[in-house]
Amino acid sequence: MSVILTERLKLRPFREGDAEAMFRNWTSDGEVARFCRWYRHKELKSTRWLLELYLREAAEGFDHRWAVTMKDDDEAIGSVEVVGVRNHDRCAEIGYVIARRYWNQGYMTEAVRAVIEELFRCGYNAVSARHHTDNPASGRVMEKCGMHFVGMDREVRKFSEYDMCDVMVYEITKPATG
Repeated sequence: MSVILTERLKLRPFREGDAEAMFRNWTSDGEVARFCRWYRHKELKSTRWLLELYLREAAEGFDHRWAVTMKDDDEAIGSVEVVGVRNHDRCAEIGYVIARRYWNQGYMTEAVRAVIEELFRCGYNAVSARHHTDNPASGRVMEKCGMHFVGMDREVRKFSEYDMCDVMVYEITKPATG
């Protein structure tokens, strides 16, 4: 898996030992989890289980999930990952999350922009993302990364629930080379 460097960030593979930072920085924060498909982790063991899943998937070859860290500090403060792929047109759908203390400072835009570039380099023709309609800040990240609104969709609000919510879908296509 590639390490991606930006002006202020390093995006790297998750590694053993990241669970405590994940729990402290985002998985235990109800405000961060509010618009995500997962529930806030009430115990560190839930985050350890998630990290074990990430490490197992990486060992099996899944290499499109990055821990977001500051360039000068290796502590995981968020993540960006491919959450789905449309094979017929090589479109990767991404999801992302970052610790609340890093909101509204351009970090997520910087990380997402770098991941989009990496996915295009890896042969994807398009990258999409979606956000809950009540979370316009996430849509602004998508727009700042050059993504365009393509429509509305409905999806299950949280894993293991049947409560549906409206989401806005954005996409960017790979620039033509020539």
